[in-house]
Amino acid sequence: MNRVVLDASVVLKWYLADEALGEKALGLLHKYVSQKLDILAPSLLEYEVVNGLVIAQRRGRIQEETVLAAIAGFFDLDIALQNLSLFHRKVLRYCAMYSRSAYDASYLAIAVEEGLPMITADEGLYKAVRKDLGWVEWLGDVR
Repeated sequence: MNRVVLDASVVLKWYLADEALGEKALGLLHKYVSQKLDILAPSLLEYEVVNGLVIAQRRGRIQEETVLAAIAGFFDLDIALQNLSLFHRKVLRYCAMYSRSAYDASYLAIAVEEGLPMITADEGLYKAVRKDLGWVEWLGDVR
Protein backbone atom coordinates (compact mmCIF):
# COMPACT_ATOMS: atom_id res chain seq x y z
CA MET A 1 0.00 0.00 0.00
CA ASN A 2 1.27 3.48 -0.82
CA ARG A 3 1.80 5.91 2.05
CA VAL A 4 1.69 9.68 1.88
CA VAL A 5 1.62 12.73 4.12
CA LEU A 6 -1.33 15.03 3.42
CA ASP A 7 -1.61 18.50 4.86
CA ALA A 8 -4.79 20.25 5.95
CA SER A 9 -5.05 22.18 2.67
CA VAL A 10 -5.80 18.87 0.95
CA VAL A 11 -8.01 17.36 3.65
CA LEU A 12 -10.24 20.44 3.89
CA LYS A 13 -11.09 20.06 0.20
CA TRP A 14 -12.92 16.84 1.11
CA TYR A 15 -15.51 18.93 2.93
CA LEU A 16 -15.60 22.27 1.09
CA ALA A 17 -17.35 21.79 -2.24
CA ASP A 18 -16.36 25.22 -3.57
CA GLU A 19 -12.62 24.54 -3.33
CA ALA A 20 -10.43 24.32 -6.43
CA LEU A 21 -8.86 20.88 -6.97
CA GLY A 22 -11.58 19.28 -4.89
CA GLU A 23 -11.90 16.32 -7.24
CA LYS A 24 -8.17 15.56 -6.93
CA ALA A 25 -8.44 15.69 -3.14
CA LEU A 26 -11.53 13.46 -3.15
CA GLY A 27 -9.62 10.98 -5.31
CA LEU A 28 -7.05 10.65 -2.53
CA LEU A 29 -9.82 10.19 0.02
CA HIS A 30 -11.38 7.46 -2.13
CA LYS A 31 -8.01 5.67 -2.33
CA TYR A 32 -7.66 5.90 1.44
CA VAL A 33 -11.16 4.57 2.12
CA SER A 34 -10.63 1.73 -0.36
CA GLN A 35 -7.32 0.90 1.38
CA LYS A 36 -5.16 1.71 -1.64
CA LEU A 37 -3.46 4.58 0.18
CA ASP A 38 -2.32 5.10 3.74
CA ILE A 39 -2.29 8.67 5.06
CA LEU A 40 0.01 10.00 7.74
CA ALA A 41 -0.04 13.49 9.28
CA PRO A 42 1.02 15.36 12.39
CA SER A 43 -1.50 15.41 15.22
CA LEU A 44 -2.17 19.09 14.52
CA LEU A 45 -4.14 18.01 11.43
CA GLU A 46 -7.19 17.55 13.66
CA TYR A 47 -7.01 21.14 14.88
CA GLU A 48 -6.35 22.56 11.44
CA VAL A 49 -9.28 20.73 9.88
CA VAL A 50 -11.70 21.72 12.64
CA ASN A 51 -10.48 25.33 12.52
CA GLY A 52 -10.74 25.45 8.73
CA LEU A 53 -14.32 24.22 8.88
CA VAL A 54 -15.22 26.73 11.61
CA ILE A 55 -13.77 29.56 9.52
CA ALA A 56 -15.66 28.33 6.43
CA GLN A 57 -18.89 28.39 8.45
CA ARG A 58 -18.13 31.86 9.80
CA ARG A 59 -17.65 33.07 6.22
CA GLY A 60 -20.97 31.56 5.15
CA ARG A 61 -19.45 28.86 2.95
CA ILE A 62 -21.04 25.97 4.86
CA GLN A 63 -23.78 25.47 7.43
CA GLU A 64 -23.32 24.34 11.03
CA GLU A 65 -24.89 20.93 10.32
CA THR A 66 -22.33 20.40 7.57
CA VAL A 67 -19.49 21.34 9.92
CA LEU A 68 -20.69 18.87 12.53
CA ALA A 69 -21.09 16.07 9.98
CA ALA A 70 -17.70 16.84 8.41
CA ILE A 71 -15.90 16.78 11.75
CA ALA A 72 -17.57 13.50 12.75
CA GLY A 73 -16.72 12.00 9.36
CA PHE A 74 -13.13 13.19 9.57
CA PHE A 75 -12.63 11.61 13.00
CA ASP A 76 -14.25 8.39 11.77
CA LEU A 77 -11.54 8.10 9.10
CA ASP A 78 -9.01 7.37 11.84
CA ILE A 79 -6.06 8.82 9.92
CA ALA A 80 -2.68 7.93 11.43
CA LEU A 81 -1.45 10.96 13.37
CA GLN A 82 1.99 11.42 14.85
CA ASN A 83 3.05 13.47 17.81
CA LEU A 84 5.89 15.77 16.88
CA SER A 85 7.77 15.59 20.15
CA LEU A 86 10.46 13.50 18.44
CA PHE A 87 10.66 15.73 15.37
CA HIS A 88 10.78 19.20 16.86
CA ARG A 89 14.36 19.85 15.72
CA LYS A 90 13.41 19.15 12.11
CA VAL A 91 10.35 21.36 12.48
CA LEU A 92 12.52 24.23 13.67
CA ARG A 93 14.99 23.64 10.84
CA TYR A 94 12.26 23.77 8.17
CA CYS A 95 10.76 26.88 9.79
CA ALA A 96 14.11 28.63 9.48
CA MET A 97 15.08 27.29 6.06
CA TYR A 98 11.83 28.18 4.31
CA SER A 99 10.33 30.91 6.51
CA ARG A 100 7.28 28.72 7.12
CA SER A 101 5.03 28.26 10.13
CA ALA A 102 5.58 25.45 12.58
CA TYR A 103 2.36 23.97 11.17
CA ASP A 104 3.73 23.73 7.63
CA ALA A 105 7.12 22.57 8.89
CA SER A 106 5.46 19.78 10.88
CA TYR A 107 4.15 18.12 7.74
CA LEU A 108 7.55 18.45 6.10
CA ALA A 109 9.34 17.00 9.13
CA ILE A 110 7.12 13.93 9.31
CA ALA A 111 7.38 13.32 5.58
CA VAL A 112 11.18 13.48 5.57
CA GLU A 113 11.47 11.43 8.76
CA GLU A 114 9.23 8.69 7.33
CA GLY A 115 10.67 8.91 3.81
CA LEU A 116 7.25 9.65 2.33
CA PRO A 117 5.97 12.03 -0.32
CA MET A 118 3.89 14.93 0.92
CA ILE A 119 0.96 16.39 -0.98
CA THR A 120 -0.17 19.97 -0.47
CA ALA A 121 -2.63 22.41 -1.99
CA ASP A 122 -0.98 25.30 -0.14
CA GLU A 123 0.55 27.29 -2.98
CA GLY A 124 2.81 29.33 -0.71
CA LEU A 125 4.25 26.24 0.92
CA TYR A 126 4.71 24.46 -2.38
CA LYS A 127 6.48 27.40 -4.02
CA ALA A 128 8.75 27.86 -1.02
CA VAL A 129 10.07 24.28 -1.03
CA ARG A 130 9.62 22.84 -4.52
CA LYS A 131 13.17 23.57 -5.71
CA ASP A 132 14.78 21.80 -2.77
CA LEU A 133 12.25 19.19 -1.69
CA GLY A 134 11.28 17.13 -4.71
CA TRP A 135 9.16 14.84 -2.55
CA VAL A 136 6.65 17.63 -1.91
CA GLU A 137 3.92 17.39 -4.56
CA TRP A 138 1.34 19.92 -5.70
CA LEU A 139 -2.19 18.48 -5.47
CA GLY A 140 -2.91 19.57 -9.02
CA ASP A 141 -0.11 17.31 -10.29
CA VAL A 142 -1.33 14.17 -8.48
CA ARG A 143 -2.70 11.39 -10.68
